[in-house]
Amino acid sequence: MERRSAETALIPALQVLSYLFIALGALFMAFKAGSLPASRWEPMSAGTFPQIIFFSIAILCGMAVIFELSKHGLPRTTFCIAWRRLTALKAVIINLVLFTVYMIAMPIAGFIISTFVYLLTTQLYLAPRKATTVVLAIFVAILFSAGPYYLFSEAFNIYLPRAQW
Repeated sequence: MERRSAETALIPALQVLSYLFIALGALFMAFKAGSLPASRWEPMSAGTFPQIIFFSIAILCGMAVIFELSKHGLPRTTFCIAWRRLTALKAVIINLVLFTVYMIAMPIAGFIISTFVYLLTTQLYLAPRKATTVVLAIFVAILFSAGPYYLFSEAFNIYLPRAQW
């Protein structure tokens, strides 16, 4: 195995961490899909197909972790280099945290409110803070939170989560 610097050793480490994160998310979603209601007349429940997909994703990510570790070995890097690279991904990490909070808040706050807050906060975080961008961010958040809700409820008769209060 070739000798690599601490900077180049970080790339396979981040790949392994991303595979593990995706695998854990897929396993979580597979177990959540298993709680979907079953039909009396169908041999499989509504969650069977999503469970197959999510378990397949988890297995593929597990295989990718094994392949990366066998190919590159355990990553060796310094904390300073890892921290510098992690802070370079600050916008991605903040958006991931905001999306996670959004998904947790949706069953409680409902689709419209949680989507509006998520879209507004992510746009205000990413966009330059000018009066026009704030007005545009509010308009886009209203449009893409209320629009899909009414489209799904009126056109498709599919009701997205409503607020629990």
